[in-house]
Amino acid sequence: MGEKAWTDGLSHLARGVGLFVAAAALQWLSIAMWNHESDTQVIWLPGPLLLSALLCEPFRFWIAYDLGWLVGMGSFAVVLGLPLQGMWLAHVVVLLLINAAAWVISRFRADQSIDDFTRLLGFLVVAVALLPLATAAFIAWLASVISLAPWLSGPWWHVGLADALGYAVLPPAIVSLANPASSLRRDALPRWNMLVITMVALVILWLGWRELGDIAAVRPLLLLAPVPLAIYVALRSQIPGTSVVNLVIGIIAIQLSLSQEGPFVQGGVDHTNLGVQLWMLGMTIASLFLAAMVEQRRTTQRALSASSSEVRELAGRLIVAQEQERARIARDLHDDINQRLAVASIRLSALRRKVDESNRSDVSQLQSELIALSEDVRHLSHDLHPSMLTQTGLTAALATLCQAQRHRSGPHIELKVSPHAKDLPEDVALCLYRVTQEGLGNAVRHAEAQRIEVALQIGDERVNLTIKDDGKGFAAETEGQRGLGLMSIDERTKLLGGSYGLQSTLGKGTELCICIPLGPYKPLHGQA
Repeated sequence: MGEKAWTDGLSHLARGVGLFVAAAALQWLSIAMWNHESDTQVIWLPGPLLLSALLCEPFRFWIAYDLGWLVGMGSFAVVLGLPLQGMWLAHVVVLLLINAAAWVISRFRADQSIDDFTRLLGFLVVAVALLPLATAAFIAWLASVISLAPWLSGPWWHVGLADALGYAVLPPAIVSLANPASSLRRDALPRWNMLVITMVALVILWLGWRELGDIAAVRPLLLLAPVPLAIYVALRSQIPGTSVVNLVIGIIAIQLSLSQEGPFVQGGVDHTNLGVQLWMLGMTIASLFLAAMVEQRRTTQRALSASSSEVRELAGRLIVAQEQERARIARDLHDDINQRLAVASIRLSALRRKVDESNRSDVSQLQSELIALSEDVRHLSHDLHPSMLTQTGLTAALATLCQAQRHRSGPHIELKVSPHAKDLPEDVALCLYRVTQEGLGNAVRHAEAQRIEVALQIGDERVNLTIKDDGKGFAAETEGQRGLGLMSIDERTKLLGGSYGLQSTLGKGTELCICIPLGPYKPLHGQA
């Protein structure tokens, strides 16, 4: 128990110290983007950092993060020589507001995800609208009664917009990366070429804003210049990448505006700052919704892929069960039913010698019918489970199958089999046999074909089976209405990593083709 308490204490301490350092660093970055001419802060990041930490961690760690953040902000105020009483009071109240917002957001989220429109909209309403408004209102009131930092004593809308920008940029990236189910963590991380393209685009954007920002005619176009980059980043790295790029673009816009350069410069400093803040906020929110749409699409695709894999696995197991049941029924027919029919035939033969001449022909006819029935049962047993496939190989099994179809239905069947068919894996051989069996049956029963060509070509990397007939065919638009036989062919082929194709023209026959790779694949365990 003591060791667990010691471990928990170290964990709380590490979190508190980490947030203390991070809050101080982000406060320094926020001050670096402070407009000294008008004493207004364009963006504020320490509060959004605390909100991100609270949203990503269990409630038991909140006190450690709160203390670390509060000490970090207070220490920074001491170093800068700011009014301690007012700043400490402001930090304490803001901390309470952030905790309240984190509690509200956590209550309405089933997990850490904000990758759909509803959750993202709820986050934006609470964190980007209500929380900054409450903070700005309190800071405005506090500044009227006590001394605060210069950038907190300006117009309330600058304080609110600076907070809103921070909450729009930072928490979505951190929360999305911390979520184990996020699309970016499930997919491959962005490659180096994306980073290069993004950096080059940012440099071009900075140069374009700096060199062309004074030209009034192109300013609207310059404001839209980051849109292609935002779309590209949203497609490749979703919400985290979008938030990082938005932050970098915001820093570029802020620094150029502080230097009185770029397309955001207006008549006065206050108007310039307000224009930068509103543009950044609109751009960030729009790109976040785009990134959320991309993440939703990725999540849907992943769910469909998983569902498809489950369905395919189920189909494979059904095929395995079907083959096992066929083998069992074939054994029963061969070892039991057929043997009993043979015994009955022998007894009839003995009975024929005992009856008088007038009844002997009837017994002989009954024996002949019984022998024919036994032969049909033998063929049925062979169709259910081709023992020749394992005993004599695929070539002989296909030849016997074609010969049986010729004998039963009378079509001319031409069989061409490449050498080395006996070297095929058992799964592949069984699939080829079943496809040929189904294809011949369809050609005879449904297409009423008189000539059928069966060609099996075996290469180094793949095996191709083609079954072509001269039957009546069917219209192309009805191809999607496949029967169970064609669906079974499709599933058997896909289970081996192969492909299936069917071409038919009304009145001109049908051609069935399958291609199965002979390289490494993962057949379903137990398929026989």
